[in-house]
Amino acid sequence: MTGRSEARVALVTGGGKGVGAGVVKVLAEHGVRCCINCNSNPDMAEATLEAVRAAGGEAFVYRADITDLSQLQGMVDAIVEKWGRLDILVNNAAMQPNRFIDQYDYALLRRVWEINIGGYFHAARACLPHLRKSECGRVVNISSIHGKRPTGFDAGYAMTKGAIRMFTRELALELYADGITVNAVDLGGCRIEFKTGRAPIQSHNPLDCNNPEMKGFRQVTPRDVGELVWYLCKPEASAITGDGIRVDKGLILI
Repeated sequence: MTGRSEARVALVTGGGKGVGAGVVKVLAEHGVRCCINCNSNPDMAEATLEAVRAAGGEAFVYRADITDLSQLQGMVDAIVEKWGRLDILVNNAAMQPNRFIDQYDYALLRRVWEINIGGYFHAARACLPHLRKSECGRVVNISSIHGKRPTGFDAGYAMTKGAIRMFTRELALELYADGITVNAVDLGGCRIEFKTGRAPIQSHNPLDCNNPEMKGFRQVTPRDVGELVWYLCKPEASAITGDGIRVDKGLILI
């Protein structure tokens, strides 16, 4: 453990694997107690929990579909019942099918929006009464450079990431008087196990849709993301709100 953080409490949606697991591990190293939300990959969430505990951190796993309001509220209630507070919300759970527009149907597009923006919206609403009680309330929305930079594939996913950026700004403005900061992390290519919701193989690899230089781009790691999230959650970051900070190893420049 590298230090304590007044035993603050965080909810990390999609915290069982990939980026979310990296965020959970870094927060836990700094003494933040974490609820590891998962839905489709509970075994991976349990493995993340074991890693946190082995490092001396405190966490628990809660399986909930963030598009189901009753499940989401039940998770928030369980956190407050267990630890009596909730200080940090990291909206991370997402679905990225990696499909061209003619490979989408309406049902898939709606599901992507329900998870990627609806889940963020409803999680913020459920957590807000508790965040307002915190002396250091924080919301961090994991977004993507897809919300700003056209890539030639997966317009449905890209639209949700653009929406997250505006949601971040609006929420930051609404919560300014409460002293709660709201920021987005604009993520580039990240080295994770797999993307939730991605079909086995689409007609093209997404990197083939961009210029050839992208084949050699450097990926960030979940820990890179976790370190940035941790900084945004620190009291020293109170002057940063409504912002979007890239962590992409320069991918957007290519």
